[in-house]
Amino acid sequence: MASFQNLSSAPKANHPSHRERGATLIVALVMLLLISLLAVGGMQGSIMQERMASNAHDGSISFQAAETALRQGEADILNTLATRQAATVTARLTTAWDWDGANPAPSGNGNVGIQVNSEPVYHQARLADVCSIDPTEPCFERFQITSRAEGGSAEAITVLQSTALLPPE
Repeated sequence: MASFQNLSSAPKANHPSHRERGATLIVALVMLLLISLLAVGGMQGSIMQERMASNAHDGSISFQAAETALRQGEADILNTLATRQAATVTARLTTAWDWDGANPAPSGNGNVGIQVNSEPVYHQARLADVCSIDPTEPCFERFQITSRAEGGSAEAITVLQSTALLPPE
């Protein structure tokens, strides 16, 4: 007679499937943790890039506003005698970057037409006469125009300076 083996449905203790019973769950959790870490790292990179773009935008707005005020100050001093006389008695700024836009009082402000934290201001001051070697030639007047503007936030500040050489009246 043939002998039959006992084929029971219960796995034996040393069978490979019995020893690996929770390994799939652990591997899946580790993979999920790795994917989550990658996602958090990607989000932090995106947030940093957004902040950099925002700061660059604020700086650009600040520069455009300061340049508009500077051009307005140059136009005022070139076109009006009253402004030239006022700039003659206005003190020069000792350090343009430290100028808060108020002291000494600004000579004017520029309407820039864009959203800024505060309206840009400009300051005009007479520097000196520039004379030719020939004493029969008239002297030119030299003025310094300084503008200060803030961008969309108070941290984005631009200060620009130019000089204007004006012919005699």
